[in-house]
Formats: sequence, C-alpha cells, structure tokens
Amino acid sequence: MPDAFTLAEWGLPGLFLVAAVAGSILPAPSEAVLAALVYGGVAPAPAVAVATVGNVLGALTVYAMGRWVARGGGGAVGRWVQRRAASEGPRLARAQERLARWGSPLLALAWVPVVGDVFVLAAGFVGVRWAPFVGFVTLGKGLRYLFVAWSAAAAAHAGISP
Repeated sequence: MPDAFTLAEWGLPGLFLVAAVAGSILPAPSEAVLAALVYGGVAPAPAVAVATVGNVLGALTVYAMGRWVARGGGGAVGRWVQRRAASEGPRLARAQERLARWGSPLLALAWVPVVGDVFVLAAGFVGVRWAPFVGFVTLGKGLRYLFVAWSAAAAAHAGISP
C-alpha cells in the first residue's frame, strides 16, 4: 500500500481507499491521510464523511465474514476466519460476552485499534442485525474522524507545522 502522503495526494478517493482498508483487518494510516488532507485545505465535512463511509464499508467486510462463517460458510476464506477466531480465542469470547451483555451500542467502540476488529468480528458471529451494526459503528468511527479533522483544522489555523 502506498504511504500516507501518496494517498493524501490522491485526495478524497485516496482517503476513501485507505479508510476502507483500515476498516478491515488490515492496518492503514487513515487518520494520517485525513489529517494531511484537512491540514492541506480540504474541507473537513466531506473529508470526515468520505473517511467514515469508507471505514464503515471496510468494517462491514469483517462483519460479513463473521456472519458467513457462523452460518457454516467455508472455503479458504472461511477456514482463514476460523483460524483468526481461534487465535483471538479469549478476546473473541470476551467480545461476544460483552456484546451479549451491552448489545449493539458497544459497537461504537469499533474504531479502537485491535479491540475494534474483535468486536466487529464477534458481532458477525453472534448475529447482530445489520442496521444497529451500521448505526453504532458509523457513530463511533465518525466521531473519531471528526476529532482528527477538527484537530488538523485547528493546527492549520494556528500555523502549527506538521
């Protein structure tokens, strides 16, 4: 994957791409690209919207894998997800227990590194309905991106160099 500065040169399409990848199980510098774009003069509102939509779509891929495997989906992807679930073992079990106790609002924490991926996968395994999933994941990820964009805009306004 190209570095954060190259993706920032791609503008909003680059932001969408990196945010979608970051929303999946792969690490990607979506916050850095968002901050670079906003600092460079892109309006915060569309940048936050693009990053949020991309990141939620990436999370939906992990959720869909969890749903598919929980329903007996197979093939190479299913076996990979089962191995990932087995390697997450206790963390995945705790995430499933917490989702059962706290429900879908817990998915607002899907943006938290490492833990968020486990919550998203667990939501697929336990069968959280897609509408609450999308709503709470969008809320959490959107607020995170809003904070990053606000911080970058404030730094640019104050003349703080990156």
